[in-house]
Amino acid sequence: MNVTIFHMPEFLQHIQKSAKSSIKLTLTKEAATVTDSKVGGKPWLPPEMLYPQDEDRNDYLFIAQINWVQMPRLDGYPASGLTSFFVKEDDTFGLMDQSFQVLHFEEVMDTQEIDPFQPEDPGVYSPVLGGPYKLTGKLESQYVPHRDPQAVNFQLPTDEDNQVAYSKYWDLADASGSRIGGYPYFTQAYLDQDGWELLLQLDMEGDNYDYYVSWGDSGVGNFFIRREDLLRRDFSKVLYTWDCL
Repeated sequence: MNVTIFHMPEFLQHIQKSAKSSIKLTLTKEAATVTDSKVGGKPWLPPEMLYPQDEDRNDYLFIAQINWVQMPRLDGYPASGLTSFFVKEDDTFGLMDQSFQVLHFEEVMDTQEIDPFQPEDPGVYSPVLGGPYKLTGKLESQYVPHRDPQAVNFQLPTDEDNQVAYSKYWDLADASGSRIGGYPYFTQAYLDQDGWELLLQLDMEGDNYDYYVSWGDSGVGNFFIRREDLLRRDFSKVLYTWDCL
């Protein structure tokens, strides 16, 4: 049986073509203002705008907002403005009936008003537990995950080729964590994202003492947007999904 040997430099050359830029997000309990990038807390809305509501006229759950001025520059994504994410408060966080809203504001009235931290409200069923949690971003390069449908377009190592290279590849191509852009992560079956860009991935987050975000049992939530809609700043046709173990 012929076995291909992947030395590390050669191995990296094989997968380098799959590299995509992504903003890796970090959540902290650092003080956040109303207009900061954050998860949970109080969303920024224009003064004349009513709070977003679902089809039953109940307030949506505020999940997160991205103040693009505070994020590293990512090709095709906004360099300014603010994008906010809301989902329905029900047993599936609006997944089954796709009840959610993504709002984008080109103009933001910046404020230094602090959004005070509040602990989790046991009377509210939300994937965000308390908050706000301030968001910061760092640009990184991702390799395509082995389970991603796009992986077939690249020559990737397998455990039959070389177990060391295969194990190293899994470490390098980890798509978990919260992020903007790049390759998404799913706890179960991967969706085919052909033509879609990752607008926001919010993974299970926390510290040694508390969970900050929990989508069911160790789940992850994702919002996708068509590339052409992203370039037009049209956030009216976003795809929302989440899954858990």
